[in-house]
Amino acid sequence: MKKFYSNESTETQPTEEITVSETKSQPRTRQKWLLIALAAGSGLLSILSNSGVGIWPLAWVAWIPLLLALKEVKTWKSAFLLGYVNGLIQYLGTLYWIALLAPFAETGNIFTNWLTTGIGYLAMSGYLSLYPAVFCLSFLLTWQRPRSNSTGFIPRSLVIFQLAAVWTGLEWISEWMMSGFPWMSIGYTQWQNLPVIQIASVFGVHGVSFILMLFNVLLATLFDPNWRVRVRATILPFSVVCASLVFGWIVLTQPAQATHQVKIGLVPGNIPQSEKWNPQNFKSIFQRYLSLLKKACSTQLDVKTENLRGESQSVLSQNLDFLTLPETAFSSPIFSGTTNVYAYQLQQLLEGQETNLLTGIPHYVYESQEGKPKPVRKAYNTVFLLDSEGKKLGAYSKIHLVPFGEYTPFADVLPDLIQLPTGFSPGRGYETFPIPNWPELRMGVAICFESSFPDLVRQFVLEGADLLGILTNDAWFENTLAPLQHFAMAPFRAVENRVPVFRCANGGISCIIDRFGRQITPTIWPSDEAGVLVHQLPLIADAKPTLSTRWGNWFPLLCFLLSVVLMAVQARSRGIGALRSDR
Repeated sequence: MKKFYSNESTETQPTEEITVSETKSQPRTRQKWLLIALAAGSGLLSILSNSGVGIWPLAWVAWIPLLLALKEVKTWKSAFLLGYVNGLIQYLGTLYWIALLAPFAETGNIFTNWLTTGIGYLAMSGYLSLYPAVFCLSFLLTWQRPRSNSTGFIPRSLVIFQLAAVWTGLEWISEWMMSGFPWMSIGYTQWQNLPVIQIASVFGVHGVSFILMLFNVLLATLFDPNWRVRVRATILPFSVVCASLVFGWIVLTQPAQATHQVKIGLVPGNIPQSEKWNPQNFKSIFQRYLSLLKKACSTQLDVKTENLRGESQSVLSQNLDFLTLPETAFSSPIFSGTTNVYAYQLQQLLEGQETNLLTGIPHYVYESQEGKPKPVRKAYNTVFLLDSEGKKLGAYSKIHLVPFGEYTPFADVLPDLIQLPTGFSPGRGYETFPIPNWPELRMGVAICFESSFPDLVRQFVLEGADLLGILTNDAWFENTLAPLQHFAMAPFRAVENRVPVFRCANGGISCIIDRFGRQITPTIWPSDEAGVLVHQLPLIADAKPTLSTRWGNWFPLLCFLLSVVLMAVQARSRGIGALRSDR
């Protein structure tokens, strides 16, 4: 009997241990899902703060739940998971319009259309989510430091700045890595917050991203259990945030200045994408644009000239310096080859109205190519400036094309047996245009996706542009938030270079923005198919270039380099074993 009970006792012991272990694992599981929920909550807040939805104050607190969750993790796998979940929620909720491009995919049938755009949507969201994941890994390395190094004023303040620098450096990498997709910079959430975005003239849009993340980390630091660390460590970062706001308010109080008054007319047309590229609709669309151009030339508006005296005067549309149409306004290359009836009708209209025209259009040329016996026809997404006699005053072809939308990557190196549509070819230079009637003034024009690249747009100003234009076709994204997200970049291009920006968008938002990022005209919305806009715009000739114009992305590059150096030092001091994986 004693042996039996002894055996029973030894057999039941493991069961009791398993029960205790399961009991202990339940709180851990609940905590894990709570941390994931906090990371996902940050992703949802970032969606709401995005320029499409437009609740920009949320960007000042959106990443606090994620940062608080990261304080509780000890392993690199957990940190990476939280960052990836945060990014996946954010980008899936913001870039949904990629999947909705299915009707225009042209793969052969509706199923493969949706399959193609769906895969692209998931792949893009998954790729971009790597950046928040890497940021969270840097948080684990930076924040989880030996207590002897983390309680002082300078070290903890340095950590706050370092984390903001890491985020800013990662944004810069996303701007050029794999052709670049800078669409999701968190600085764009603040396009309506004029005092904050004025620092973009020095630091670019990434400077605004730095301030936002700095403030988020600052607030997350206030949850530190040591109140002395809470207060002391946030003094310096908070001072930097305040200084950026003060700088913006001072800049916005400067009086308006102008050396010239240029009269511009915008004619977006807002042709639905389903109609635009149908050859059977070309004639009716062409006639519609001719009618709208005539309407703009007969429009007379009272607008504020915004000169030093702030006077108002009537803009006589017959004296417009130039009219502008959007990107690929005419889907056929009517300026390629010999004169045709459409080019002739356009010339007659310009002569009759005594005005000039800036318009986007596909352009085909035959060029010699090495290894090819005959000239090869190449297509360019081009903007032409025509004078009142229909003669070309200048041309610019889009340099940064949209991968898989306007060209097929690596098509030139594929075997001849593999035939893929090559689409457009990239332009070769940052050509600027003379502003008609003002020989001392010039303008540069970014085409569509190019406007999201600050380093590209500044090249036009370096080439002497006193005015920037954005011609785009946003009709691809009908009834989505993509046109708003795209528009939010225009005020930053104005502030970064301190030059006004006019935006003529088919299926998007058309307006004029001054050099401080303020919208100074009414908006032509995508639903307004008959809308035209006439405005007299004050310009400053030969203005001194900003630091952002001269040095480009110097600030995010500096953030990246400093982050790498600091993290390398920290990793060496802690030892690689400090970042252990889950067991």
